[in-house]
Amino acid sequence: MATDYNTIAKEYQASKMQPWRKHIEGFSLFKLTGDLSNKTVLDLACGEGFYTRQLKLRGAGHVEGVDISKAMIQLARKAEDRNPLGITYHEHDALTLVLPKKFDLITASYLLNYAKTPEELIQFGKVISNHLKPGGRFVTINSNPDYKAPVDTLYKYGFTRENKSYSEGGEIIYRFFSSDGSHIDVINYHLEKLTHEIAFKKVGLSNIQWHTIELSPEGKEEFGIDFWQPILETQPVIGLSCDKSF
Repeated sequence: MATDYNTIAKEYQASKMQPWRKHIEGFSLFKLTGDLSNKTVLDLACGEGFYTRQLKLRGAGHVEGVDISKAMIQLARKAEDRNPLGITYHEHDALTLVLPKKFDLITASYLLNYAKTPEELIQFGKVISNHLKPGGRFVTINSNPDYKAPVDTLYKYGFTRENKSYSEGGEIIYRFFSSDGSHIDVINYHLEKLTHEIAFKKVGLSNIQWHTIELSPEGKEEFGIDFWQPILETQPVIGLSCDKSF
């Protein structure tokens, strides 16, 4: 069953404040993006614009965000109204996106893991390829297909991950907990690394690389390395990068 972000938009927004998001997820994502100076960037599955705004603040010249959820885009636009950065947001399904421009860089925090089938993954790849300039890059933080740890391994970070199946298209349940013990569930889907690589090669994307998530120096200093060992050892999420062929 697909996740309805319209019903959990504010709760999911709050989950972005969990320390692992900043010190591992965000740190790893922006290590992959590299120098953003004056680049045009498209942020797919942008949610409420958490990373979209950071892309602009880190030097990108022009940034646009896309998300399927009306409620998430409303939150993103409200943030833009409060602190205008010149970001344009589109409420649209990334599977069928067609914009009249191409970008130097496309980013996504958790997009590919919504593909239920290899065919949907190919379609995501087509959209990415179609919106990249020749020589442009795509970078993402995504659900790690190789993750195999017990469900409660990550609980101390404020979430858990449960694979219902490791077959292609099998459900993955991410459960994010609030300080009061309440939680929201987000459904992802399992597709193997090789399935991703085949899909991207079919649509003209090359130099496909997987990247382990890493810990920021600030996170190590603030919490100590022992606190982070379970998430670093099990790698529930993973980086992926590729290029658009010339």
